[in-house]
Amino acid sequence: MNRIKVHLVDDQALVRQGMQALLALCENIECNSSSANGLEFMNQYNAGLIDADVILLDMRMPELDGVGVLEQLNAISESPKVLILTTFDDTTKLQQALQLGANGCMLKDVELEELEAAIKAVYEGKLVIQRALSNVFKQAESALDELTDREKQILVLIARGLSNKEIASQLFKAEGTIRNHVSNLLSKLQVRDRTQATLKAVELGLVNQNS
Repeated sequence: MNRIKVHLVDDQALVRQGMQALLALCENIECNSSSANGLEFMNQYNAGLIDADVILLDMRMPELDGVGVLEQLNAISESPKVLILTTFDDTTKLQQALQLGANGCMLKDVELEELEAAIKAVYEGKLVIQRALSNVFKQAESALDELTDREKQILVLIARGLSNKEIASQLFKAEGTIRNHVSNLLSKLQVRDRTQATLKAVELGLVNQNS
């Protein structure tokens, strides 16, 4: 098997150094280059300085995050495979990344053997989602399935900052009816208040974080 060339994109120097040291232990993988953020990576890539089969891409970085990198790579006809490195609280961005064509996702604390297998699988064109992250997606889908279409609609309006009165006016419903819907959706989402409901709406991908 040819050696798989990996390029690492992460804003934490210790993570880059540690990951490169670990990958050096893999017989068929070499990771001799890295970028400190998405903007640096895209500048290097557009200048023809990146020679890699697989990009290990962090999701949260200054200047240009993982989603931003994927959006730019989508405009390029022959871009490298991308394996996302993430944390449990990146669920929304991770969903966006997969929709933008990321080839897989792994937690940053993944064991070396599993990471090595994931890199090889992505290199071969397979989609790889670590089991722990797959469970996170299933939990999110389950929470959404619990809500009625009306409750989802109201949750989006809550996330946009509307009061019960404003929601009632917009949906042509009695304020008491809206109050009951809000109470039900808070219970189903297992959150205490509208602020937590807004955060949950972002987590579930119902609204954009910048909405």
